[in-house]
Amino acid sequence: MLSNVSLSAKPIDINQDHKVSILEQSDVYFDTQELNITQIIKSQLLHPYENSNINTGMLSTTIWLRFTLSNQSDHLTDKILILTSTLLEHITLYNTENLYTPKHKGVHHISKEHHTLFPYYHIVLQPHSTETYYLKVKSLLTPVDFSLILHEHEIFEYEDRFQQLTDILLIGFVLALMLYSFILYFYTKDKSYLYYSFYLFALLYQQFTYLGLTQIYFPLPFINIDMQIPVFKVNLLVITAALFAMHFLKTKHMKKIHLIYKFFITIAIVEILFLSTSHFYNLDIVILTGALFIFFNLSVGIISYKRGNKQARLFIAGFGIVFISYLLIILDALGISSIMHKYQNILMFSTAFEALFLSLAFADRYIILQKEKARVDARILEESSNRTTIIENEVIKKTKALNSALETKELLIKEIHHRVKNNLQVILSIIRLQQDEIEDEIINEKFIDLENRINAISKTYDMLLIKDNLEKIDMDEYIDSLLLDIKESIHQNNQNIEIETEIDARIPLKESVYVGLIVNELVTNAYKYAFENDGLIFISLQQDNHNYILKIQDNGKGYNSNEIEKSLGLKLIHTLVYGQLGGSLEKENTYHTHYTIRFTL
Repeated sequence: MLSNVSLSAKPIDINQDHKVSILEQSDVYFDTQELNITQIIKSQLLHPYENSNINTGMLSTTIWLRFTLSNQSDHLTDKILILTSTLLEHITLYNTENLYTPKHKGVHHISKEHHTLFPYYHIVLQPHSTETYYLKVKSLLTPVDFSLILHEHEIFEYEDRFQQLTDILLIGFVLALMLYSFILYFYTKDKSYLYYSFYLFALLYQQFTYLGLTQIYFPLPFINIDMQIPVFKVNLLVITAALFAMHFLKTKHMKKIHLIYKFFITIAIVEILFLSTSHFYNLDIVILTGALFIFFNLSVGIISYKRGNKQARLFIAGFGIVFISYLLIILDALGISSIMHKYQNILMFSTAFEALFLSLAFADRYIILQKEKARVDARILEESSNRTTIIENEVIKKTKALNSALETKELLIKEIHHRVKNNLQVILSIIRLQQDEIEDEIINEKFIDLENRINAISKTYDMLLIKDNLEKIDMDEYIDSLLLDIKESIHQNNQNIEIETEIDARIPLKESVYVGLIVNELVTNAYKYAFENDGLIFISLQQDNHNYILKIQDNGKGYNSNEIEKSLGLKLIHTLVYGQLGGSLEKENTYHTHYTIRFTL
């Protein structure tokens, strides 16, 4: 029966020196009825196929192929039949010798001796023989895209080892960049580097299986588990890529975009929880989610760059390369394109370039920060200069206003002093007019004492109006002027009384009035009571920082302290010394009169 059917298949010469594509010379049937080999042989369902590869995407269809090989040479011919896909789950080869004991290959039938990326069968034909083969291919969890090649065993082994070496070098390079990003995270505390290292890890994990390295270098139990979780691996890529983009592009400042990234992460987690199960398994939905995500991710990079994030240009350049690879993988998985079946490690090449671009982000960020620092420094310097100018102008303005206010204040104070002086002069004039009408000598003497006291106060205001210093009074000039007025106001009855002064002090206005009144009272008392004929009065006022010593003494006869101390003058002196100046008073009046007054201001 098999030989009769084989007559419908065009025989393929197995002795050709180059690689031979089998599919264009085969009959193919896409089985949705789960037929067995006997039913396929008896049926007329297989039809000639014209393409060099078969790509059914995620359709869980069983593919049956029939082809006939011929050896018309005089010697035994040994070739290998290669299926160019690393993800095919179930492959079964039938011929006349093993119709009921076929040879199984594929991910779910891997043996410990498996050492090549692509599964293959040994084909041995006797001289001048022809053999018809049936090949059954089925995958439930992974996309189907493969070619069927007849090739020399040694050449295939060499090419496969070279391909493995290329893939491992690419993986090693990306792994080094992953570790570099991980180290940068600990150095900079920038989470974008951490998430990028996670993304590269997820990508390497997915590519190990996609390139066929997992099927060679990992234990069989792990391979069986790994083939069951394509939904998890694809969504893990989406989650880590989203987290990296959110931190690298700083999407927190773009609230709507940030929420969409969170939405993608949530969808990926839901797909992992539900679509990974056998009841709801659907890789098409997962691939569609990935397709939407890569378009969105690239768009956000462009938007971020337009909004002023200069580092986004590296993201656009890097992810733009990977974007093309992802798009080709998605089209391949959906059965739309078969480019990836010829260039299976294109994603690793593009990822290597992407990682290189993004590894420059650290240096680029430093350069950007330096430029930003220079710009900010220049702005600060300019603002500082402007602020200095503003402050200087404000200081000049305030100083002018303050000087004007001080001048006004001084004028007002001088005006007040002038008016006080005038009022005191008016009072003195009134007292003098009143004094002219009094004939009683005792009363007249009291008026003279009052006049001298008021005059002592008035003299301070005279000094203030003459001098520019409104704060302190020059006591030397003040007391000399005061003594002259006292001398003129007292009738000396042919006495010759000399006054000597030794004064070196400047006292504030209020306290100078108190000192003037004290000098007035003591000198007036000396004139009245100390001398019979001639005499000497000595006045000393010395300053030591804030400490003052006032001495008033005469060489007269002294006086009876009980009588004099009851007088108004000495009561006034006590009030001024103790009450107003807070000082002390020492006196000696047994033979001569000697007062020593100490106070501190």
